[in-house]
Amino acid sequence: MMKDSLKKINLAPLYSLLLAFIIGSIIILASGNSPIEIYGLLIKGAFGSRKGILQTLLQSTPLLFCGLSVFFGLKGGILNLGVEGQLYMGALFSSLVAIYIKGLPAPLHIIISIISGMIGGMIWAFLPIWLKIKKGAHEVVTALMMNYIAILLLDYLLNYPMREKNSSVAQTAIIQQTAQLPRLFAKSKVTIAIFLGIALAIGLNYLLKKTVLGYKITMVGSNPLAASSSGIHVNKIMITTMLISGVCAGLAGTMEVLGSYYRLIQGFSSGYGFEGIAVAVLGTSPISVIFSSIIFGGLKAGGIMLNFGTNLSVKFITVLQGIIILLISAPMLIPNFKNLLSKKMGQKER
Repeated sequence: MMKDSLKKINLAPLYSLLLAFIIGSIIILASGNSPIEIYGLLIKGAFGSRKGILQTLLQSTPLLFCGLSVFFGLKGGILNLGVEGQLYMGALFSSLVAIYIKGLPAPLHIIISIISGMIGGMIWAFLPIWLKIKKGAHEVVTALMMNYIAILLLDYLLNYPMREKNSSVAQTAIIQQTAQLPRLFAKSKVTIAIFLGIALAIGLNYLLKKTVLGYKITMVGSNPLAASSSGIHVNKIMITTMLISGVCAGLAGTMEVLGSYYRLIQGFSSGYGFEGIAVAVLGTSPISVIFSSIIFGGLKAGGIMLNFGTNLSVKFITVLQGIIILLISAPMLIPNFKNLLSKKMGQKER
């Protein structure tokens, strides 16, 4: 029984993670540092103190939502690279409700603000998939373009109509107190958002494994032609998948506004949407995305320690993330590349 259960576990991402750290060790050695010392600093910074653990949880929260967004899209056969833009729109929609609607009781104001953020993410996710279905536009290209539209739109709004009066920083006023998520610890920005993210992961895991919709999404993601032949409305499932993915991304931005900052700030995301790709490809299920978000959150939190006593740049964390993505994605991309190459060779022979 134990052997059978172990066989069902996909260990490939873990092997890729281990190999990434080995390659990272080579880079560390080339920079004149000790891998044991550097990785020790990362672990110490992320998990070696109460402050480090709380910082890891804080960094893990948006990564969890973004990772779930990318992961869910991939299960439906959609590479959602518009998570960053959807995150920004979720933050915008939720901040509008949290700042300008007054007189609501605390629980209701929080709920409406969260729903608004979900709608913002959904709208921004709907456009690329609609253009794909109606006009044949590639969703990856349109989603990437819409990232920049969302970022630039927020830059304009935060520098002009929504900017806090007499502020030297491009940011809004503080959101209404009734819309603020309660913080769990003193002197920490960690809120109940982390538990909402875990609940979302559990819910998505149930949806994918225990419901008819989840079966259809998985089938469309693995073989859309077979899904269509079996009577599944592929376009409808693709739209549904993208909308749910957009909801997750919108929630990432919403939680930053309602919990981490209590306002909308220019450049509040340090690329969480793109980092969510790494979190998603490391996970093999929505539940495992929880743990992969903690790993990457720990890397970001522990990376601060590299500024003290080493000559290794904090950018090493970004490099390490890129290596992890490459190693995990390569086995999935190589078969597709081989198929494409064989098709082109076949066309030339004709």
